[in-house]
Amino acid sequence: MKVAVLNYEGVVTTSVTGPYDMLAKVGMVSKALNVASKENFEVDIVNSSNLAGNLPFYVVGNKTVNNRKQYDLVLVPAMDFDVIEKTLQNETGLMKWIAKQYHNGADVAAMCMGTFMLAATGLLEGKRATTHWMGAPFFRKLFPGVTLEDAKVIVDEGRLYTSGAAYSFTSLMIYLIEKFGGRDIALAMSKVFMIQVHDTGQNAFSIFNLQHQHGNTEISNVQKHIERNYRSKLSVNGLAEHFNMSERTFIRKFTAFTGNTPLEYIQRVRIEAAKKLLEKGKDTVEEVAHETGYEDFSSFRNIFKRFTGLSPKDYKRKYGEMFRNAIVG
Repeated sequence: MKVAVLNYEGVVTTSVTGPYDMLAKVGMVSKALNVASKENFEVDIVNSSNLAGNLPFYVVGNKTVNNRKQYDLVLVPAMDFDVIEKTLQNETGLMKWIAKQYHNGADVAAMCMGTFMLAATGLLEGKRATTHWMGAPFFRKLFPGVTLEDAKVIVDEGRLYTSGAAYSFTSLMIYLIEKFGGRDIALAMSKVFMIQVHDTGQNAFSIFNLQHQHGNTEISNVQKHIERNYRSKLSVNGLAEHFNMSERTFIRKFTAFTGNTPLEYIQRVRIEAAKKLLEKGKDTVEEVAHETGYEDFSSFRNIFKRFTGLSPKDYKRKYGEMFRNAIVG
């Protein structure tokens, strides 16, 4: 199976070398552990500069490759968040090349912020995708025709794959190895590389960014009020009255400027506070629910799981232990 790992200006280096290393070693692991793989992965690192001007050949390592080579799988690595717009402007040739590879039969997988480049090709229009949770608001603004499921670590749209934050590319590689090579070799690779495949969404790892950069002072004041008073009883109607707006106008304006309804914002502020308390591990789950403004524990548990993908007890067990180890270690 012929695989191209793209390399371009602004790329996150580890999302080039990591996938290359994992896929290139499938054959070695298969032989060493006597585990069959349905596919052997022949991996090239393809520099975007070599594709410019439709050059007939480019160099990969010590070999010369025909520029018209058709790949079976194209990997689009992550880019740094602060170069997204510049990269999308400068890499139009690379994006055309990706689309051509796809239309000629290649599967395409994008990692983290690399989903921006894949979306810019137009291939994700009308489809689902995921990306790093930090880039989700900007992604929705640039590509409203793509259904972003940023809580998910991996989204499979048949021949198009996307993965979430940072090192979740390791899970994507195991996923692709299993899809093309089979479950046995995927399990062997996960053991060799010591990768625990994600069984939750990336929301469990995210930090809710309390967004105040929209420029509207009135709505920013509402946000600050919620952030200071989330332990108290808060209602959408009460907030509207407090800030001298009709409920309908309040909901419309707040949602337009923050991307969340007022109720979603209250819930997300509370859940973020709950996560921090659970990570410290001092309070019981019931105490955390009460401290973050929830009188109904069942409601707290359901909302917490909806936003993080884990129950409060599971979150405390998993991340509370990590927090304690980090402090002690």
